[in-house]
Amino acid sequence: MEIPENVPADRVIDLDVYNPAPELDDPAQAWKALHARDEALLWTPRNGGHWVATRGSSIRAILEDHESFSSNVLMVPRERGLSNLLPTAADPPRHRPFRMVIQQAFTPASVRSREEGIRALSRDLIARIAPLGQADFMRDFASRLPTGVFLQIADLPTEHFDLLYGWMEAVMRPDGSADQGELMQRFADYLLPILTERKANPGGDVISAIATARIEGQPITQDDAVNMATTLLLGGLDTVAALMSFVWDHLARDPALQRLLADSPERIRDAVEEFCRRFPVGTNTRITARDTEIDGVTIHKGDLVTTPQILHALDEREYPDPLRFDIDRQTGGYSSFGHGVHRCPGSFLGKMELRIALEEWLAAIPAFGIAPGARVRVTPGVTAGIFSLPLTWPAAA
Repeated sequence: MEIPENVPADRVIDLDVYNPAPELDDPAQAWKALHARDEALLWTPRNGGHWVATRGSSIRAILEDHESFSSNVLMVPRERGLSNLLPTAADPPRHRPFRMVIQQAFTPASVRSREEGIRALSRDLIARIAPLGQADFMRDFASRLPTGVFLQIADLPTEHFDLLYGWMEAVMRPDGSADQGELMQRFADYLLPILTERKANPGGDVISAIATARIEGQPITQDDAVNMATTLLLGGLDTVAALMSFVWDHLARDPALQRLLADSPERIRDAVEEFCRRFPVGTNTRITARDTEIDGVTIHKGDLVTTPQILHALDEREYPDPLRFDIDRQTGGYSSFGHGVHRCPGSFLGKMELRIALEEWLAAIPAFGIAPGARVRVTPGVTAGIFSLPLTWPAAA
């Protein structure tokens, strides 16, 4: 494609941010190689052509500046931008009333009230597989725990898991087999009767909160309610499970860390922070709202900019020896949950789920590894993850 006039020739790279290294099982080294360059902002013709922020400083600056970088487009290419999702795709001041509707379900107090339920579900899932000595971690645990918690928060039937998870996968890791508009319509068709029923007979769940919300004094519209509920489903069904896949893959290859956390469970909280720093799973997109200069180049109004979270995690200017997992590292400021007004409202819940899962898993299965002969691959996409992770451990006699 033709290179825009505001893009210096030396900033152009051939990079698909959703699949940076198709030939590799783990693209971390390919991401890290971008830091061999001095520039904090590059441009790729892939996915319709867009800028890529490559340094922690530029990623943070873009995500914090909602006045210059709008959330009205959330994905590349532009036609797949998911611009209707609320509150994620709304900018202030429109963003705030929608955010407040769902925020109540994810306050620290609300999340803490669910700790015992999360722990009980973790124990139940682990009890089913621990005696077997083997499992596909993603199929049998990681996809089930955060999804089960979310379905409880939304008061949706657990038997709908496979249906909803399949739709989510097709949106977040598209293979071209389904049109995005068609997939989003499936969510709408599923959610609309539920929202209608909850509006008439509300409960204490987050779907009821959406159905009965008032936005600037007026009842929420049907379209806005559907878009809000869809946003929650996409986030609740995907990101924590993807993070867990990287955490357990790393632990399976690090027996010393397994022993440390199993013998000293009080260190799990520190490990959670470093896991969140080291293994972010998402790539955010923003559309430039006004001509803005970053790193010596002018990003024109209307240009798309992506901020792959992993590039912040691997930036040696922010974290010495960034590929190394260091439980004692000072991790503050990572981009895994975003920055600014759009910081993930479920971050507190996600970290609690990860902490409890680690505590319960290591209490029951303190030593485990990758199944012999298994090929473990990172599946690329808007949210990356390892979606088949065969593990083995000594089965109880």
